[in-house]
Order: sequence, then C-alpha cells, then structure tokens
Amino acid sequence: MKKILIPTDFTLNSFQTIDYVLQLFKHEYCDFYFLNTYSYNANGLDAIAMLQADEDWFDRPRDYALKQLGKLVERYTLNCYDLNHHFFAVSECSGLLSSIQKNTKVLDIDLIILTSKNKNRLGAKTQAIVDKIRCCPVLIVPPHAASCNTVNITIASDFKQKVNTTQIDGFCNILEHTNLEITVLILAKQNTLSDSAANHLEAMLTYLKLKTNSTVALQYAHTSFSLKTYAKSHMDGIMCVVDKKPDILRKIGMFRSNVFSTLKQLHSNTVLTIHQ
Repeated sequence: MKKILIPTDFTLNSFQTIDYVLQLFKHEYCDFYFLNTYSYNANGLDAIAMLQADEDWFDRPRDYALKQLGKLVERYTLNCYDLNHHFFAVSECSGLLSSIQKNTKVLDIDLIILTSKNKNRLGAKTQAIVDKIRCCPVLIVPPHAASCNTVNITIASDFKQKVNTTQIDGFCNILEHTNLEITVLILAKQNTLSDSAANHLEAMLTYLKLKTNSTVALQYAHTSFSLKTYAKSHMDGIMCVVDKKPDILRKIGMFRSNVFSTLKQLHSNTVLTIHQ
C-alpha cells in the first residue's frame, strides 16, 4: 500500500489536483492523506487581547479545517468506486513546510503532491518544499492536468552526475499496474556528452530497461527553448527533473538549486521532482 500526501487549501485548483491524482493512480493500492494547515490571524491584536480572546476565536480555524477535511474524505470515499483507495484527514495549526516535513516522516509517505498555480514562476511555498523535502519525490500538478491510460514519463537530465534511481524506482512502483512509456531527455547537444556523462546515461538506460521491461526512447534538448518545445508537445505526460544534492553554499542559503530554472520552463506541465 503506497502512501500519498496531498496538501489542500480547499480551492478549486486543489480539488482538480486530487481528481487528477486519483485518476493517475486508479489501478494502484493507495492511502491518500489530505493535509490542511491553519494559523490564527493575530493582526492588530496585542498580547493582552490575545489572552482575552474567547475559546470560539481559537476554535474557529480548527473547526473550519476539520469540517472541510471531513467533507473531502466523505466525498471521495462515497464517490470512489476503487476499493484500492482509502482516504484520511490531517489537520494542524502549523506552517505548511514544517507540517509536511513531520507527516512525511511520521506517516512514511511515498509521494507528495503539490498544486501549481500555472504561473510563469514557482510559488515560494512550492520552492521551499522542493528544496527541503528530500526523502521522497514531489509531484507538482498544474490546473486542468489530465491523465491517460498510458502514462508517459520523461526523465530530463544533463547526466553530469550519476542519477540516483531510488526515488524514480519508488514512483514507478506506485504505478506498477499502469502502462508506462519512458523517454530520457538529455539536456545537452547530441554527441557532446563527456565520457562520465555518457557512462551515467548508459547506467540510467540499463536500469530503466530492467525496471520497465520496455523500450526507452532517447531525445535531446540542448537549449531552454528546445525543452519548452518538448514540454508543450507532451502536456499529458509527466516531466521528471533531478534536483542535485545541495552543496554547503546552497545549504547556508547563498545559492538556490538549478532545478528551479528548469521547473520554470515546465510550469504548465505535471512535473515529478526527484532528489539526489
């Protein structure tokens, strides 16, 4: 049974994301955890006013979150005809990032789902989650994403480093009963790979052939324009990008991950981010 965490803010976009994910994993055994975090709006309140606030003021955000999560669980439990799917609610007074960090560990989550706003940039919360949550892959879903009976996954990398296949393996395991088509998109000009990059690519191809037991297609995209063109012609597939292991300068906040510049080119696509 795979465990999937889906943060929700009860907006139409987040509901569309849930619908997409349930369709994507319709043949799989999954536990879905709907997560909502809330906080108290203390703007304009001083310390004394906070102490004098009645119970209802504190209970209101929690009660609203629990009510909406209850409706979500009930809706999908009653409308889901797939007995392989089970739904649970998680409500916390906490920041979104810290709540995801905690629940990913406590619940042993296999995949995190985020809802994209389909803008030409990543939201600050999405960037923080992709940057800080490295123990499992993150799937970023744009509004109106659509799934097909055959799932096409494109793994994009320059292969300058060996790709850790653990998270790819975990994601493919979730889709073990789904028809998969895999394309490796090399972010470099053809015939220009260094010997080490060529070896890393060969290792990836060998792994994928053993894992999927099917033919793996190869394509090249040596410019951001080529990447965007490819992505636009594969809107119904999943683009998979690799976030490299952060060095010390990135850990202390002096540099950001290069993966964000790639994600910017793919803001209209469903994107799987895996971590080294």
